[in-house]
Amino acid sequence: MKNIVLATQAEYNKAVAVFTDSPELECRPVASDEATLAETIRATGCRAVVLGVDPYKGELYDALAENAGDKGALIIRFGFGTDSINKPLAKAKGITLVNTPVDIQTSVAELALFHIGSLMRRIPRLDATIRNGEFAPICGRELCGQTALIIGGGKIGMKVMRMLHLGFGVRTLVCDSRSESEWLSNTGCSHEALRETFGFEGYSQDLMTLLPRADIVSIHLPLTDTTKNLIGVDQLAQMKTGSVLLNIGRGGIVDEAALYDALTSGHLAAAATDVFVNEPYQPANADKDLRTLDNIVLTPHCGSNTVEANVRMGSSAVEQAALFLSDATDASLCIVN
Repeated sequence: MKNIVLATQAEYNKAVAVFTDSPELECRPVASDEATLAETIRATGCRAVVLGVDPYKGELYDALAENAGDKGALIIRFGFGTDSINKPLAKAKGITLVNTPVDIQTSVAELALFHIGSLMRRIPRLDATIRNGEFAPICGRELCGQTALIIGGGKIGMKVMRMLHLGFGVRTLVCDSRSESEWLSNTGCSHEALRETFGFEGYSQDLMTLLPRADIVSIHLPLTDTTKNLIGVDQLAQMKTGSVLLNIGRGGIVDEAALYDALTSGHLAAAATDVFVNEPYQPANADKDLRTLDNIVLTPHCGSNTVEANVRMGSSAVEQAALFLSDATDASLCIVN
């Protein structure tokens, strides 16, 4: 008899073939709301669930703990970030948390690049003029020769740097929480290689010193206590007049009301965001609805949502569920502490 694994409907739909073809597991889709999910966990007796970005606060963990017995239970985050999971509660309930750290950086970095190009050439506004019966060739800007500040020098940030420099001749700066020596060591590249391949021209842990140097600011960070509202009124004021801001990290890193003000005042030329404080999006301040602005591009948290990345994430989720339910050692799992 196969072990039952529940996957929230959106995640199941992203990798149906992977979930249905598993020889060891019976993977079933389930609604993502916590009450339904918990009820289904109890009804099926399952000990492993695959979850998306929806936040879970309590009942999910109780239901898994009830089924765990002495073998434990497993939460698999379909993706990388785990800020939607109550990690202390999961740990207290004896639930193992893993993610699927496969290559999502290609998909996310490509979306970042497309957003940047869209902002620089004002593509949404150009499209809107034609749809409105106009023919207004609004002037854009070249990427070549611009300076991009990458906030978060991890795999995604590095991929964005490489694409921007090799593809368009963009110079790059990096802001990260690690010391420069630690970050350099982690890249495995020399300064010379970083300059040649990534256009690297500067690094600092101090965001405020780098913001005035950048024409493009691109955020690639998880949401933590440290990064919450990292970009607020003061940081936006430090950015160049006419620069653009991109957030493909997490909602909550950018103060959305402050961003609205910076866009309406003309201090920022444009912005794009794939992530929001409230998802689905609802403005934190009803008077400052980003949807009313024509100089911001909005996408619904879809950075890693490509056919290719979904297959990789689904395969990782199924493999880890099968290993866990076969009582494999923790060393085989991508455990998040």
